[in-house]
Amino acid sequence: MDNSKDNILIIGGPNAGKTHFGGQLYGRLSSKQFEYKISPNNLPTDLTIFEEVLDRLAEGRRAGHTETSANRSIELKTEDKNCNSIIFSFPDYAGEQVNMIVDNRRVNSLWKDYIDKSSAWLLFIRLEEVEKTEDIINRGIPSPQEIQKRNEKTPPVKISDASYFVELLQTLIYIKGIDTFHKINKPNLTIMLSCWDLLKLKKNSIPAEILKERLPLLYDFVNNNWNDKDLSVLGLSSTEKSLSDDPDDDFIDRTPIDFGYIVNTKGIKEKDLTLSIETFIGKK
Repeated sequence: MDNSKDNILIIGGPNAGKTHFGGQLYGRLSSKQFEYKISPNNLPTDLTIFEEVLDRLAEGRRAGHTETSANRSIELKTEDKNCNSIIFSFPDYAGEQVNMIVDNRRVNSLWKDYIDKSSAWLLFIRLEEVEKTEDIINRGIPSPQEIQKRNEKTPPVKISDASYFVELLQTLIYIKGIDTFHKINKPNLTIMLSCWDLLKLKKNSIPAEILKERLPLLYDFVNNNWNDKDLSVLGLSSTEKSLSDDPDDDFIDRTPIDFGYIVNTKGIKEKDLTLSIETFIGKK
């Protein structure tokens, strides 16, 4: 793995959207129609991760789930029109492996290598699947029957979604040996709110404001620990619509490259997914 200055580590739990994003980003990079392209002198030797996704999308179908034991890894070496190089460390792992980091509060040697060599983190969060935490305000007063039902068995111990992401980031910070006495400037952190189209938000909604509304604990944690210029929150819809195992004719006719967008920090949609690269590395 190259120790280049800009090395972006992709991080995402189960069903978080990183696989579709990787395929769509690769499709744009390889098309040479956008701001960034794959470095012609550093073509990856194994494109299996992205080709499998693009093949499924070209058929108008969703990509398959990554096996829990999968540990393929690939580096996408990209460059802009000025030939400035940026590397994506794109490990092909199942999201369950990220869950294990939080559950066990430890990382294996492979993940330690990813973390040590990263200079930027891209964390995928699918807000549409975040469970609403019940409290005294929104839970209401239960009926006697409901109280009896709840007391029949002990509920499993489970941390909230916000606490899950805070625990994950704290573990990554610890493994990388970052000084938390001062605000963090490296690695740059981008939180990617995936499946943005499913949130049904009003036009020009600001991703950071949506994160603050839905996961205030996480929002406060990252803002208290990262410098403003080294922290970004973006929205993402890799496919603009929900795909299934059945072919989507519109997706087939228009091709995958015509679908997908990023919502930038100002709430504006950008069809060129490669423009977000500057945000990932803290230069936009």
